[in-house]
Amino acid sequence: MQIISKKHLIAHEKDIYFRRFAAKNGDEYGLRYGTQNDAKAISMIFKEIYNYEYAYPLVYDINHLKRELVKKNNFWIVGELTDNREIGGFGLVEKKRYIAHASQCVVKKKLQGLGVAAKLGGAGIVSVIKTPPFKDVLRLDGEARGLKIGAQKLIHNAGAIPYGLIPAYINYGDKRRFKVDDNNPVPPLHEEAAFLYSIIFRNLWKKRDKKIYLLNNEDIVFFYNYVKKMSRKMKDDTLILEKGKKSKGYELYGVSKDFYEGRVNIYGYIKEKSLNDLLKRFQNWRIILWRIPTTQNGVHSMSLALEKGFNIVGYDLGFNNINWTLFDSVIMAYYPNGGSHILKVKCLDETKPLLNKIRELFFFSVN
Repeated sequence: MQIISKKHLIAHEKDIYFRRFAAKNGDEYGLRYGTQNDAKAISMIFKEIYNYEYAYPLVYDINHLKRELVKKNNFWIVGELTDNREIGGFGLVEKKRYIAHASQCVVKKKLQGLGVAAKLGGAGIVSVIKTPPFKDVLRLDGEARGLKIGAQKLIHNAGAIPYGLIPAYINYGDKRRFKVDDNNPVPPLHEEAAFLYSIIFRNLWKKRDKKIYLLNNEDIVFFYNYVKKMSRKMKDDTLILEKGKKSKGYELYGVSKDFYEGRVNIYGYIKEKSLNDLLKRFQNWRIILWRIPTTQNGVHSMSLALEKGFNIVGYDLGFNNINWTLFDSVIMAYYPNGGSHILKVKCLDETKPLLNKIRELFFFSVN
């Protein structure tokens, strides 16, 4: 069936769904884009599955959810029974710059195990990212909860590459009374590790720089080789290993904060004095994640990060855009108040080497 755009949702009944499928019990479901009228039903499903402990409490605010449903770069996918229009589940694809992000699909408890989530997370999301609004998107990212092997299988079967594993990445808990206030994040509540995955599109490889500069460090090289093994497109890379001097290098960086998750994200090159200031400023946060470009300037920042107690947790393909040339990033993690021990996961065979390396780096014994 032909895919319809968000602008033409109110059409003839037969045109509402861009895809139909049958659940394992024979019921027929249709996939369509969410509208403001779906806000209450979506919020109720969040409550049923997470109680009030979802990572972002704004999903329980109906008015806020209505605003989110009509945002230009938010694509909510709703799966409903075609005979009575009961919403059984939903997913969300968000477009940011040239990167799309797929959130975990959520379905009602009574429908779990019937294949509804797989269709939402597979056929539904694939259909959406083939629409015109995504023509300039170069990759689709997603996280899989460390304890949810089913979510990992779903994203693996969609062709995604695992590129990171971060202890204590997710911070669930009831945050409805939390108010965003400058430099005060939500404290640790119910933390979980998460695997990072990405589906890389063809045009990213065309824009990606194949000259890779890395600090001559066996752990950093392990993560690069791990991702390279997952992607044949990296076979023509030129890998250059250098020594880094933490006091040298060029400084250009950006910072973003996620108050509800208690995460700080740093991007770019930093000198020692600036990094010391940042670590002091964000000493109350759960995690500081630093994505360091794989350039000559980046090598110095990699050395500095290790000197200051950061550990590598991933290797991110084509994340940094410098004059529309894309550079990879080494992902480093720092835990100002502990939390790196939150690493209870189930994993697929393909991610066992990743898990063992993270255990090694964070002082876990390898089983």
